[in-house]
Amino acid sequence: MHSLSLLGSCLLYAGLAQSKPYGSSEKAFLPFKLVQGPSSPQMLSQEGQLDGPKWYFDAVSSTSRNESINVLFYNHGPDSFQVPYIDGPLNLQISGTFENGTWFLLNDEATGGAVIESGTNGVSGKFKGAGASFKGSSLNDPNPEYTITVNNKRLGVYGKMTLRSVSPPHYPCDINKAGVSQEIIPNVFWSNAQPDAVATVDFVIQGKPIKFTGVGYHDKNWASSPIEKETRSWYWGHGRVGPYSLVWYDTVTPNGKEYFSSWITKNGKIVSKSCEPNAVVVRPWGKNEEFPPARGAPAPPGYTMRYDLGEQGIFVANFTRETITLETDTYKRMIGSITGGFEGKKQHKGWSLCEQFQF
Repeated sequence: MHSLSLLGSCLLYAGLAQSKPYGSSEKAFLPFKLVQGPSSPQMLSQEGQLDGPKWYFDAVSSTSRNESINVLFYNHGPDSFQVPYIDGPLNLQISGTFENGTWFLLNDEATGGAVIESGTNGVSGKFKGAGASFKGSSLNDPNPEYTITVNNKRLGVYGKMTLRSVSPPHYPCDINKAGVSQEIIPNVFWSNAQPDAVATVDFVIQGKPIKFTGVGYHDKNWASSPIEKETRSWYWGHGRVGPYSLVWYDTVTPNGKEYFSSWITKNGKIVSKSCEPNAVVVRPWGKNEEFPPARGAPAPPGYTMRYDLGEQGIFVANFTRETITLETDTYKRMIGSITGGFEGKKQHKGWSLCEQFQF
């Protein structure tokens, strides 16, 4: 969760700002080293306070109970949350679960630096030395498409993932347009290029295949302060139920204030976008339903997401955990089934991925 100077413009385009034409393209090179300098959400930070971008892609199978994959491209400092820092700031992380439920977590470094290019035709990134790249079409397109490719002999990972959007890009509280806030909680920023996408995954990971179609997603975070200093608890997730695409954020900061960000589209048309109080209230249920969750507490069996749409009514979604794909004392990532719909109306079924921070 992060950002940088020249990339203060270029990398924001990697999130959403592709919608603002500015010529054919702009290219930036990220070296495999920390850079001394002023720290702000638009700058490469001082050593120890690195504020660099992260591109996050995930997919969860809609036909298997267990299969999922996450591919993350990091530019981070040695104190970044949950990211191994070995020799430099550019890190490729690949994690997920196979069909049999076993999980994998692999990391490598882009020792040759990273090249990020963004323009009216979209965005691309190459993490040199890590054998990984991503390329996305313009967010002005009706259904933007991203392709993530990995060819990494050291990790034994080969293949690609394609994400074709079915829900438009947005910021925490608004649609993709200039002049709106990117801050989701104080000092933490977010852009959601693909709230929901049709995912096609075809990888071989250390000799084991992972191949499926399902529900995909792509966003980008950055921050001017370590996430663990700004957050007490954090519930985030996305899913698709019938014609509805859902994204939710419900975060409690250390001072006890709760922040919300809701997003619902139906067949690609916006139903809800809001950061108003209680716009989407997320609560765990069943065993381990303590809220906010304590550090080290196990993951709950599921969550209820209650979206308040004012005169449109109440939309309720219920996530049931099937598989934990990544787990530490302070972080849980899960996949599972989800049901949802407007209260008193038809309920739909689908698949979802979500996460929980607990400090």
